[in-house]
Amino acid sequence: MKKIYIVIIVAAVLSVSFLYLSDSRKSIFTERLGDMTLARYETGEVAAQQISNMYGLKDIPLAKAYSAEYRSRNATMRIWVAEAPDHNIANDAFNEMNSGLGASTGHEGHEYSGDVGQTESHKGHSDNDMGNNTKPVKVDVMEFVKPEVYMIIANNAYNYYYFKMDYKMGRVYWIIFDSPDTGYQMSIVKQAVIDI
Repeated sequence: MKKIYIVIIVAAVLSVSFLYLSDSRKSIFTERLGDMTLARYETGEVAAQQISNMYGLKDIPLAKAYSAEYRSRNATMRIWVAEAPDHNIANDAFNEMNSGLGASTGHEGHEYSGDVGQTESHKGHSDNDMGNNTKPVKVDVMEFVKPEVYMIIANNAYNYYYFKMDYKMGRVYWIIFDSPDTGYQMSIVKQAVIDI
């Protein structure tokens, strides 16, 4: 009888250890997105430092920070996630960032795909830091409206960004691809929206 308890305890400890190592290894990221495989990831200070150097994300108040790189034969994708301490703070910061990049904020009667936002681009950092002086375009990634995903071409790269929240936290996601295949990009972004 004593041996059975020992076996059960050892099995429980191993199960918890395996789950902890599995979760800590990937952080918030999945091992695969489409044909892409997680090549590396960062959390905490390293990811926060990366985010602090990015025009769009640097003004998001950080409670947690994440970054990852996915690779396939077709492309490399980098993703940064800024998690604010509260979903309301994250929502306000995302709207401010989106407006600063030149996209529309709110609905303003533009519910269709291809909404290019305001007519005047934000002057200042975005023109210099983003490189191409282009405005974000809302893209149809999902069949439903939320989250709204925006795409902007900057520095010869395709950038996608969006905001997800639940009742206790909000996260702003920024994804960059080095592949020009927008169909491929959209399929990976759709999976990222669902899985991460």
